[in-house]
Amino acid sequence: MKPLIFLFVLVICGHALGQTSSFNLGGRSGGMGGASVTLGDEYSLFNNIGGLGRLENHAAFAAYQNRYGVTEFQVIGAGAVYASNFGNTGVGFYKFGDDLYSEQRIHLAFSNKFQMVSLGVGLDLLQYNISTVGTKRALAIQFGGIAEISPALRFGAHIHNLNQTKINDETGERAPTVMKAGISYLPSKELILIAEIEKDLDFDEVFKAGIEYEIVENVYLRTGISTEPFLGAFGLGFHPKNFKFDYAFSNESRLGNIHEISFAYSFDK
Repeated sequence: MKPLIFLFVLVICGHALGQTSSFNLGGRSGGMGGASVTLGDEYSLFNNIGGLGRLENHAAFAAYQNRYGVTEFQVIGAGAVYASNFGNTGVGFYKFGDDLYSEQRIHLAFSNKFQMVSLGVGLDLLQYNISTVGTKRALAIQFGGIAEISPALRFGAHIHNLNQTKINDETGERAPTVMKAGISYLPSKELILIAEIEKDLDFDEVFKAGIEYEIVENVYLRTGISTEPFLGAFGLGFHPKNFKFDYAFSNESRLGNIHEISFAYSFDK
């Protein structure tokens, strides 16, 4: 009975669950409705590898998402970044689902900053597993970047699965190709405003917008929205010294609540 219930929910909510193909991760972006394309932090490894080049130190991080209170829909992810004068290298792991159905990703990326622009390229090993069908694997290429148009304005863009890799040669089915672009405005060092558009080739466009405000030193308050389907989000962050803790709560109009916690620790080069 449990597998049947899971498959039923997966079918009727396929549009909403299809958005997992963007692999967004991290409580910081989660608290801003998933807006992430202009952020340069550890989770840029998953959200926009162009931002990875903005890191100045080594880092290790991990995140967990509890989606709708359903164990089968949980997400876990972790990664590490090695920073050098020649650029930053990152490796990460992402998993959605359980033994019945799962999506997994092993990710290797390189990113560097050139004056006001940071660019990154990555290679993913994607694995899709359905217990009654089997396992399919494919290699996907991604590319992204962030440009500082001015000290207060940034533009970011990212594409995942640039090569539109196939996951089934017999049917011609391809892994999702996801593109996103957006801007962020920083009127002060305490405040960030973000807006972006994300497009999966198989789904409608998704608009995301978020706000982050440092209410006191090292303590952050966040909120945001996302469309298709509508999602409202709220988040908190605590970043003392080299440690980061972020929590995000969001409500998806069709399925329910999502909780996410993430941690990160940076090491001096």
